[in-house]
Amino acid sequence: MKKPNKKKGQKWEQKCQRTINSGQLYFSKGDLQTKNYVIECKYTEKKGYRISTKMIKKIWDEALDANKLPAIVIGIKDENCVWKLKVSIEKEVR
Repeated sequence: MKKPNKKKGQKWEQKCQRTINSGQLYFSKGDLQTKNYVIECKYTEKKGYRISTKMIKKIWDEALDANKLPAIVIGIKDENCVWKLKVSIEKEVR
């Protein structure tokens, strides 16, 4: 049985035009792909969402493999609305 939060996350992915199997297939990485981007979709009803370097590296590598740019779309729900954050990712090499 799926957890309630997982179902809400999957519903959010569908709103973000989810790809087949949400990145489970070797040719379809990320939750959403556009002409230029591989996008990871995340959702929470908590007060915030933590973006980890592990997540950033994962979406970066998937986008690189697809010859596209990486991005993350985060939905954060509060009492009155859902905030939609679009995060682009850039890497600075030192």
